[in-house]
Amino acid sequence: MDLSLHKDFPLTERFKLQFRSDFINAFNHVQLNAPEMSLGGKMGQITSAQPPRNIQLALKLYY
Repeated sequence: MDLSLHKDFPLTERFKLQFRSDFINAFNHVQLNAPEMSLGGKMGQITSAQPPRNIQLALKLYY
């Protein structure tokens, strides 16, 4: 589950400043990748997962 929050701060009639935060995998749940499809000892095993929580902060100026 991803989550995004933002807050706008009006500076003048023409300019606006926006603070934004994006949370990728907000609750930090494990997301497993597909199982191995090649023949051999690892066939059918899940050996990797998606990266953990990622947080991105941004400051935008609109004009």
